[in-house]
Amino acid sequence: MKSKRTRIDFASPPQPIGVIRNVALLLVALVSFILISPPIANANASGTLSVERASHVAGLHVFQVNGRKYGISTAIHVISFYTTQYSIAIGLAHDKVDGGLQTPSSMCQRTPDCVAAVNADFFDLTPTGSPDPGDEVGGIIENCVLLHSPEISHQQANLDGHSVTNSLHWSSSLSINGTVVPIAAINQELPMSYRGVHLPLAGTLLFTSPYALTTPSAPGRTTYEFTQVDATTSPTTINTTVDLEFVTETTMPVAVAPGAIDISAPPGSALASLQVGNTVTLNTTSTGGCDDIGGHPILLDQSVAPPIVQADTYMTKPYARTVIGWTAAGDTVLMTVDGKDTTSGATAAQLVRVLRSLDVVTALDLDGGNSTTMYEGGRILNKPSKGFEHPVSTALLVIANS
Repeated sequence: MKSKRTRIDFASPPQPIGVIRNVALLLVALVSFILISPPIANANASGTLSVERASHVAGLHVFQVNGRKYGISTAIHVISFYTTQYSIAIGLAHDKVDGGLQTPSSMCQRTPDCVAAVNADFFDLTPTGSPDPGDEVGGIIENCVLLHSPEISHQQANLDGHSVTNSLHWSSSLSINGTVVPIAAINQELPMSYRGVHLPLAGTLLFTSPYALTTPSAPGRTTYEFTQVDATTSPTTINTTVDLEFVTETTMPVAVAPGAIDISAPPGSALASLQVGNTVTLNTTSTGGCDDIGGHPILLDQSVAPPIVQADTYMTKPYARTVIGWTAAGDTVLMTVDGKDTTSGATAAQLVRVLRSLDVVTALDLDGGNSTTMYEGGRILNKPSKGFEHPVSTALLVIANS
């Protein structure tokens, strides 16, 4: 909606006192707005940014961008903040890994000091009639704890470092009487099979209490339960070593008890030699920073737009989109583009053009399509593809720092 311009002619004859007073008040209000309101967004050198609607909430900027010049006919919503008043946190459906699905708005509403949210990483859905774990595709590090290892090679965003990588670099292993046993996955549902991904039940798998499902079972596999000797840190805190005490074992699928660490191992594992009360050492490392989430693909990396594979029709055709990015000045930018699969929305090339107009230099595409959601101010700002907010596995939450 265009705002009307008020023309003030100082050469006009004297006006009635009431009119003069109103004009004076208007001038004071305009000057005050200019002095105390931070900029919503700055147009780049070519002046391509077109802001349609904007509001300010104590350093949080919420606005719409006209995408017509980029070939986008649907609504583009943006949330940005540039001060230390806000930070990004990862929301998990029902506060669990593989905890099912939940809307971004409800994740925000149950999180103290959350003021806004968007959907985050892609997730796997099981067939109709089966339990729906909403299994995340990429890696998740939250508060320096590795909660979920990536299922496949998947692009990641380091939320604290304002950087993107082509995969999450992590490793975890057990030391058992001098034998090192590598951990193949952490809190990851296996076996897994969906389009383009077929992961067998293999290797040594580690599960912690944030995992919502039961441990996998198969002929010959055994689940070993441990407790942490010193529970001052989470067992999979990155770049730390913790001692675990062996408690019991089972060949049945079991839910991970609060405070327990369950390790599912194949036949012939070194864990079979353990006696109750024995200790092992768990070592977990990562260069992903303390808060890391997955997405696909990288749209900008230090101002460079990596080439998009033409066979990746999800990126070459228009879809509804959700993006996280950062400007060179360190502003965090969350953006959604409304749309309908392959019919309307934005392609990767169009996303890059819009992001550059917002001075974004680093950005990762998140889950889109039906999942695309932006919540702020107690309402959904965008128009989800199916007409309602879609439950998802993870969200990015904007938290007001105390």
